[in-house]
Amino acid sequence: MRQLVVLAVLVALAAASPRERRSELLQEYEKCRGGAGVCVPYYLCQNDTVVTDGAGIIDIRLGPVQECPNFIHTCCKNPVITATPKPPQIYEPVCGIRNTQGIDVRITGFKSNETQVGEFPWMAAVLKKEVVSGEEINLYVCGGSLIHPSIVMTAAHCVYKHAGSPSPYRVRLGEWDTQNEYEPYKHQERNVVQVITHPKFNPSNLHNDYALLKLEYPVELSLNVNPICLDNSPSIKDPKHDCVVTGWGKDRFGKAGVFQNVLKKIDLPFYYFDACQNALRTTRLGPFFKLDPSFLCAGGQEGKDSCSGDGGSPLVCLDSSKSQYVQIGMVAWGIGCGTGGIPGVYADVLYGYDWILNEAPKLLSDVDRPVTDYWKYA
Repeated sequence: MRQLVVLAVLVALAAASPRERRSELLQEYEKCRGGAGVCVPYYLCQNDTVVTDGAGIIDIRLGPVQECPNFIHTCCKNPVITATPKPPQIYEPVCGIRNTQGIDVRITGFKSNETQVGEFPWMAAVLKKEVVSGEEINLYVCGGSLIHPSIVMTAAHCVYKHAGSPSPYRVRLGEWDTQNEYEPYKHQERNVVQVITHPKFNPSNLHNDYALLKLEYPVELSLNVNPICLDNSPSIKDPKHDCVVTGWGKDRFGKAGVFQNVLKKIDLPFYYFDACQNALRTTRLGPFFKLDPSFLCAGGQEGKDSCSGDGGSPLVCLDSSKSQYVQIGMVAWGIGCGTGGIPGVYADVLYGYDWILNEAPKLLSDVDRPVTDYWKYA
């Protein structure tokens, strides 16, 4: 009997009109105190009207992904916060600083004679501008070293033919891989506007093989472009010092030699003058050969030497007391390349130091500080 009564009530409700059913459902909510409307959950009220079509409430099956773990939270953009940019740091140059671990990135998997990015920031590539098929290209001539933001030092035998005349040269600094441009710091190129060579330079025997190149305007000193130290103290020519020569020259003489894309380095021992002269007398130079005092020697180890195209490249040695490298030589000439017991011959920078010191300031029209400030020890 009771089941029949419940069934009768349900049938009656089903027979009622939609308006009557909505009226009965609204009676489940309390009336507002002001009498105008009913109290419903906040999500059922939009624009002061009870939601009757489910808008904003139903879970649409195709829609944005819920971005918050709690359904009562909504995703909102972060407030805009303007950070105060750090002022750019002023680079204070200190000569002869070698970046043994590279700059910002360390390359692994290389051979022992391949350098890291920016490892030798004083290294310069001396290029010659030539026009081929109507297009200007840069031909690699020699290596060099930065001794001042406006001056590069190289071997006279590389550039003497254009000394005192309009220069066809330009210099690239901060270079590492000559065939690619993925280094973290870009290289800098400057045209050479003046070439001076030592007045006693002899192109037949390369005595006094010194040259200075004035750049069109100064390079910007940075981690990958920085001067090498110079000094005239004989103590820096010590076989106990660690010395290294760098360059992009050929790995050997002759047609089999190949120019290098990535800057190479070779650790070389320093040779005493008399020992070098005696070693060279065992070659085709003969027993009467006299080594000019404007030269010094390094190397003599089998398979380790500077070769063709390395002319003008710096030979530098570490002054361990100051953790700075100082340049003692420039690649000049040799008998063969990498022959055991036969050292390579370099222009002795200490021997030519007074000429460098005297001529460098003459290349600068507006000297704001002594040129030696850039190559002296810290």
